Amino acid sequence: MMENLSFFSVLSLSSFFAMINRKVKVFLYKLKKEGREMQDFNVTFRYAIQRECTLEWRVKQDRIDYNNLVFILKGKALYKIDGNEQILTENQVLLIPAGSLREAERLAEEPLTLQSFDFFSDQPLPALPRPVLTLDSLDFYLPLFQDFNRHWLTEKPLSRLHCKALFYQILDELYQSAWAMQENPHVRQMKSYIESHLTQNITMEDLAWVSGLNVVYCGALFKQETGVTALRYWRTLQIRKAAQLLSEPDISVSEAAWQSGFDDLFYFSKLFKEIQGVSPKVYQRRHAGSVKLKENYQSNHG
Repeated sequence: MMENLSFFSVLSLSSFFAMINRKVKVFLYKLKKEGREMQDFNVTFRYAIQRECTLEWRVKQDRIDYNNLVFILKGKALYKIDGNEQILTENQVLLIPAGSLREAERLAEEPLTLQSFDFFSDQPLPALPRPVLTLDSLDFYLPLFQDFNRHWLTEKPLSRLHCKALFYQILDELYQSAWAMQENPHVRQMKSYIESHLTQNITMEDLAWVSGLNVVYCGALFKQETGVTALRYWRTLQIRKAAQLLSEPDISVSEAAWQSGFDDLFYFSKLFKEIQGVSPKVYQRRHAGSVKLKENYQSNHG
């Protein structure tokens, strides 16, 4: 089959596998940096779904032989893990390790929407600092969930590899959020400033002022603690915002660029492809039918 691929297809495949390898290495590097070194790490998916739960929704008590990662997008749920009750609400995350006794049910009359991943890992995942992790926002995760679910529901070549690459991003961001509680306070101040001024022009002088450090040291500290420069961190967040906008109907590429803080459309398109792996137009086209695909899947699977 490989001999039938064009030269450009081979290049595209090579870039794709390099991207996956890079995401795994970044995740492992950050584990090592936090004193949680793992020599290698691989996941295999059992099941994944973004579910809108009915009032009757229940998960019967069972001892699971896989890991279960649950994000609450809306509503409230009660989980019992090894007999311990955990009430989850919007923007909260629960990582249930393999071997746990699990059961769950919906609480209250309000709608419950959750994103759930069942997966096997060749090594135990590091525990989160607390059983239930509360995130400030799910804005980073939502486009990844959408992209993951779209690939999960299709049977195209490499779809499962796409899922794996996206899942490493989800895990990476989740553990970063968890470890941010122990993060250097100066870096936390700089990140907070960047996130709250995302569409504005940010300079190192701004970050030095907000962190109370000199320009040279604050830049070096940010790179040392995060593995990327402050500029790269800022631009990556802008591109993620643009990706989320492009997942919505009736928005143009230029409008998504402008709402994300870019004035130069050429630079935006170049950076978008560098970070997301595809051009803004291709990304938008790929996501055009994802909402309908999800609705059809849920109607067929309950």
